[in-house]
Amino acid sequence: MARLGANAIARASGRGRLPVFRGRGHRLPARMTAVSLLSRLRKPIVLLAALIGMGALGFSVARVPGAADAARAELAAARTAMESGDHKGATAAVGRARDDVETVQIGVQGPVGFLGQWVPVVGTSVRDIRHLGDALDAVTTVAELGADTYPEITGPDSTFFTNGEVDIPTLRRLVDNAREAHEQLATARAELGGIEATGPGSARLETARDEALAQVDPIYDNLDATMPLVRELPDILGAEGERKYLVAILNPAELRYSGGTPLTLTPITVLDGRIEFEEAVDTESNRAAFQPRYWRKVKGNPFHKGRMRLLNATIPPSWPVAGEETLNAWRSIRGRNMAGLFAVDVIALARLAGLTGPMEVPGYGRVDADNLVETLVGSYDRFTEVSERKAANRALVPLFVERLLQTGGLPDKIEVLTEAARGRHFAAYFRDQDPQRALSGMAVTGDLSATENDYLGVFTQNVVPSKSDYWQSRQVRSDVRLRPDGSARVAVEVEIHNDSPPYVSDEPDYGQGYTTRFATQSVGNFLPRGAEVEAVSVDGAPIDFVVGDYFGRPYVRHTIAFDPQERHVLRLEYDVPAAAVRNGDALTYRLDLDPQGMVRGQSVSASVHFPGGFEIDSLPAGWSASGPRSATWTVDALDESPRLALTAR
Repeated sequence: MARLGANAIARASGRGRLPVFRGRGHRLPARMTAVSLLSRLRKPIVLLAALIGMGALGFSVARVPGAADAARAELAAARTAMESGDHKGATAAVGRARDDVETVQIGVQGPVGFLGQWVPVVGTSVRDIRHLGDALDAVTTVAELGADTYPEITGPDSTFFTNGEVDIPTLRRLVDNAREAHEQLATARAELGGIEATGPGSARLETARDEALAQVDPIYDNLDATMPLVRELPDILGAEGERKYLVAILNPAELRYSGGTPLTLTPITVLDGRIEFEEAVDTESNRAAFQPRYWRKVKGNPFHKGRMRLLNATIPPSWPVAGEETLNAWRSIRGRNMAGLFAVDVIALARLAGLTGPMEVPGYGRVDADNLVETLVGSYDRFTEVSERKAANRALVPLFVERLLQTGGLPDKIEVLTEAARGRHFAAYFRDQDPQRALSGMAVTGDLSATENDYLGVFTQNVVPSKSDYWQSRQVRSDVRLRPDGSARVAVEVEIHNDSPPYVSDEPDYGQGYTTRFATQSVGNFLPRGAEVEAVSVDGAPIDFVVGDYFGRPYVRHTIAFDPQERHVLRLEYDVPAAAVRNGDALTYRLDLDPQGMVRGQSVSASVHFPGGFEIDSLPAGWSASGPRSATWTVDALDESPRLALTAR
């Protein structure tokens, strides 16, 4: 039959008789090699393999969903245990998760899973399950790294940070672990992103993918933002040589545009992880700090004019400028160059105190998170002697050292300071650009937003020395009327209430000093780039104004005196060239806001009106509609730097 078939084909094709070869009683055409034979048999073999493989695949993959669910449950249990400080429980849960993940991987990554991904109909789902298995494997590796790392950072047996000293070898291991975790999270995201969820069982796979991404994405984003700083930590902590920094404790009862006035400045030295604090300098009583002097100006800083007191080095609203000015001023006094500056106000100190409980502070008595701010900067009436107040102020630095550097709870302290930085209660500045750039992704540099769209930045400076900013209450109202090209006319009102209590001293209130209820404020409005100011008024009366330039951002400032319980409203009207971005039929309004580190955070109301013919899409959180093309965003106490967007079509 084989001969007959071959010869018949040859005759039919007109090509004559084909030579044949013999083998085990069969004669096949010489041209029909083993490869061509397999080619003919390819479909039957694949179908047969599919039939056989489907049974094996069903048996092997049947355990996968349950094992995957069990792995995710164990990872959740590990996270809960880690957050509660149960390191042994976390390690055990991660170990069980690894066992479950191995079950998943054996089921879908072996030969059966490899063949199954090419089987018609079910192949897509098998490929999706393989992606899910790889993602689970990567996430479990991250959990293993966390379970190994976390006890070294915190817990009773931690040696990472003890007695004000960081163990550099441990730190280097943590940096390596963080780097690997970052890579594994990137792998997990990529694998989850590869899940198509279009084959059989796609609904369950889609849900698993979306739930996993909802957990992986924020962790990856946070780690991705912090990795540049993590890499710099050994150098910052003196692993490569001595580093000197300045710590400024800020008093928000007397404001500068950057935040509170520095009460004290304390130099610290860091070498091989050892942190040593030197004697604190009281900036209000130290003669050298109080005396006007020259120091090197930050190029372009409009607030540095001639001889100045050290206290005025922090007038610029952004800490990369205010920090450099302060370090230059310090060098003019002490003759020492410093590598950077950490600025922390008493509001951040209060939040740190919430982690460590009440304490005894000389001159104040028992202080805790609830009464620290009021006790330290809101109760100057209690002091009859200046020396008592100065002694109490000097107690702030040991307080900060104790709260930040004592053993235990370091991750929580870092989280508190990071949260405080969003409200500009904490800022870090490094002269070395590598760590400074690394900080930029964490929003702890105290810099202003670089947005090219609409912007609100309202800051006040205490002009006549007093502590009355403790009672300052501020409301900012913005009304934006957009044009079709994205430009806008904006009206901003800044209402300030000097909400000071009755004066209690037997001496007359001279309008300045520690106990006065009067206030004199330089109100600074920092505007969107390219803004053109049309009018400025106070309480409805037009005033003359000058538009300054702060590193490309225009600003207007005006000084207003406030009697006790008095209110004044400063109003500006200006045009913004690109408050919104036009993309086809969509017009997206973008607004960035920066707060000032106040005792009472300012309230903000921003109303946006789109031009005729536009209608707002669904409202983001925080916005409320006042018609089809108008909406308002409000916050009672601005304590972060939000980036808002609102779209109409």
